[in-house]
Amino acid sequence: MKHIVVGPAAAVVLFIFGAVLAGCGDGTPEQAMARAVAFAGQGRWDKASQIAERTARRCPDLVAAQVLRAVTAERCGDRNGALDAARRAVELDPESFEARYTLGRLYAADTVRAGEAEQVLIKAWKMRRDDVRVKILLCNVAMAMNSPRAIGYLSMISRLPELKDSAELKNQFAVSYVRKGDLVSAQRYFTAAFRAGRSDPEIILNVARFYDGCLRNGKVAARLYREYLRTAGTDDSGKVEAAARLSRLEGAK
Repeated sequence: MKHIVVGPAAAVVLFIFGAVLAGCGDGTPEQAMARAVAFAGQGRWDKASQIAERTARRCPDLVAAQVLRAVTAERCGDRNGALDAARRAVELDPESFEARYTLGRLYAADTVRAGEAEQVLIKAWKMRRDDVRVKILLCNVAMAMNSPRAIGYLSMISRLPELKDSAELKNQFAVSYVRKGDLVSAQRYFTAAFRAGRSDPEIILNVARFYDGCLRNGKVAARLYREYLRTAGTDDSGKVEAAARLSRLEGAK
């Protein structure tokens, strides 16, 4: 299932620490973290993570250091280290939006922990009700849980000017309506998603699956599978699925 995208990791780092690190002096923990953020912005996550680890050891009670350690550890593939640091940050300051947002985002990346993610993110949302990222993550975890709250979250973010016309949002509405069994509404939103996302292979494949599996319209599904295969690029798993489904439809003629 296609999620609405929160943003690249480097942007997340800069978003969290942009204000925190303003006006830092030389030799301070803040200065060290500023260097780590600079490395992250260059994609040099190994260097950023090394600095974050040293700073967190030097200042174990500094919330910002633990949050930075969590983000950089995640990017270096150390998920356990990232979760440990994010939990520590929340323990240090339960009222820190940055700490709760980071922990919620990490939980949201694991569908098994979607319930925990929602609990953490709701608290973060109450701290900053206008934060787009939190609203999007809440929507994604509700979708992962097949929760009836998903439609409510979708309606909430559909009022955001930057998202209301996005193909991803329309796709999410469509999937939610499929899960509710409302295929008429699902078809309406899948059609809108397709029109808005004609260049997005994943949305094309989602619409093809809908016409294939839900509406049993093999003719439209086959056309969409062919279009997906023309645009899929390096998505090998999707191409294998689409080719197999297309072969089945063509063989049924």
